[in-house]
Amino acid sequence: MNIRKILPFAFATMLAFNVSCSNDSDSNTEVPVTYQSGVLISNEGGFTTTTAEVSFVSNSFSSLYNKIYESSNNEPLGKVLQSIGLNGDRAYLVSNVPNKIDIVNRYTFKKQATVTANLDGARYIAFSGNQYYVTNNNFTTNKRKLNVYNISDNSFVKSIDFTNAAEKVVEAEGRIVVQTDGVGYDSNWNPIATGYTVSVVNPSTNAVSQTITLPSNGIIKDLISYKGTAYVLASSDTSSYIYKLNTINGTYTTTTLTTIPKAQKLRADNNRFYFITDTNQIYGMPIASSIVPPAPVVTAPGNVYGFDVIDGKIFTSDASFTEDSKVNVYNASNGILLINFKTGIGTNGFYKN
Repeated sequence: MNIRKILPFAFATMLAFNVSCSNDSDSNTEVPVTYQSGVLISNEGGFTTTTAEVSFVSNSFSSLYNKIYESSNNEPLGKVLQSIGLNGDRAYLVSNVPNKIDIVNRYTFKKQATVTANLDGARYIAFSGNQYYVTNNNFTTNKRKLNVYNISDNSFVKSIDFTNAAEKVVEAEGRIVVQTDGVGYDSNWNPIATGYTVSVVNPSTNAVSQTITLPSNGIIKDLISYKGTAYVLASSDTSSYIYKLNTINGTYTTTTLTTIPKAQKLRADNNRFYFITDTNQIYGMPIASSIVPPAPVVTAPGNVYGFDVIDGKIFTSDASFTEDSKVNVYNASNGILLINFKTGIGTNGFYKN
């Protein structure tokens, strides 16, 4: 196994680290028993080259392992790794080029199965009971659907078709919630809303039980689940909005961010919302508050493609699709840079493991 280690160096002027990676010799290589107590990092890879991969960094940032899928399975992962879902002791690696889901042990990363049945532009994954749900969004054929599979044997159950989109999918309040609208483009490639719906699927029947239509303010940008509740982020050129959904009765409440335009990604950690704007400004605010945060926690550099907040740390990727991406990690309370290191091609996501 080819292992790369992080070598941290402390700066006197700030709490920050640079990462230097080198190959350990066989005599002092320390193979981890498991990839746990850390963060899995998804590297999307290119559309024409098999450069998709997964990295792992320990919670202490003392060790970084790149290309853990190939190291564990002696084969490349593929081209476009869209997202990762975690359930029990398994990690589900959802790739939309080619259409497949590689299922691995989340701690050893040894592959257990590969699912390809009925996938068509695979995007995101969620879990409920003994089933898992995968959104498909084929931008060429305009096929948008939610696939249902059995966890026990990965057999295909059914598809649920949608009209405009099938993007983010989460579990909340015992329901499967699907972002069924988002961004489209006019003839001049200006972004426009495809609509304003979120669809709720009852996992007992695998049928849509609610279609929640949100206000026609801006464009739906994200959907998350936190502590059993689903939240939607929408934004316009002037303001942004966070909607708290009641998936049982189809209602919602609104938090309006009147002075923050173009919020792009929504995350939640330690009872706080975090979101990032199109100018890489990252804001934080208590979930229970309606007060607009006066200033960002930090402004991240580069092409911020991946973003998350895990255990009080903000993770951002300065993504490249021609060379290794750079990950920057900040203290979520004060925005101080804690560490930066290199991962893989097109780093797009972070997952607590």
